[in-house]
Amino acid sequence: MNTTMLKRRLCICIPSLSLLAMLVVLILLNGCSGSFKLASDWQQGEMNIDGSDSEWQRGLYYDKESDMVYGVRNDDKYVYIFLKTQNRSTQMQIMRQGLTVWFDREDGRNQTFGIQYPMSRQRTHAGFSPDSNEEKPQLFLDQEFPEMEIIGPKKENIQRFSALEAPDIRVKLGRTRETLVYELRVPLKKTSEHPFAIEPISNHRIGIEFETGEFKPEQSKGDMRVGSGHDHSEGVGEDNPAEEGSIGGGRRSRGSGHQGGRFGNLEKTKQMELWLSVQLAKSAF
Repeated sequence: MNTTMLKRRLCICIPSLSLLAMLVVLILLNGCSGSFKLASDWQQGEMNIDGSDSEWQRGLYYDKESDMVYGVRNDDKYVYIFLKTQNRSTQMQIMRQGLTVWFDREDGRNQTFGIQYPMSRQRTHAGFSPDSNEEKPQLFLDQEFPEMEIIGPKKENIQRFSALEAPDIRVKLGRTRETLVYELRVPLKKTSEHPFAIEPISNHRIGIEFETGEFKPEQSKGDMRVGSGHDHSEGVGEDNPAEEGSIGGGRRSRGSGHQGGRFGNLEKTKQMELWLSVQLAKSAF
């Protein structure tokens, strides 16, 4: 091969590699800057908010970062949110640092209306020492987390309610052996009976964020008992954690979904911040 031919080939290959690198960077930036896009499923009939996954066997997604399964549904009155995980670090973050579910009525990433439950232990000034009696897990959770906070429209606007008496907002934590389950029901539109609501205005697409405080490993000492062995909970632990081809960055989960590594990444310190762009079911309107 002569020198002229080699130079021509180099001139063709180098720009091509540069273009490929630019495209990769743009794809990565776009993937990191946006919310995961998904469609809410239509809820048929009344949803019982009881801290159980029995009504959540379809329409679920898996978030690898938090090792958590989540789902969103709606009818013409409410949005229903579901989370569950077996990952101990994620469980500790939720129960020690608190979990806030934020809503943006305009499908953005503005924290204008939020529900914090469970509340941060720092805000409740309570310790955390789970009862070892597996026969009373729900009783323990109800007693340990009796209150919730409603935040908005500004972050300094905070109202505290009993978790059982908040105006038409229902939230519940549940536990089945090693699985933590969270359910939330929030009104779509404000009325005299629903003073707190999402009120979507952008083509029935809303923004939803799951946010915890930052978990520090040293806080876990004496707080939660890390068991051993295999989980035998009903309806959990699929062999394949999730299907490919999900909407946005999330993964569509099969059936009850992957529960996450039960003891994986206990040293994780990064707080959970997961934004979703959710298209509400059109049949609701």
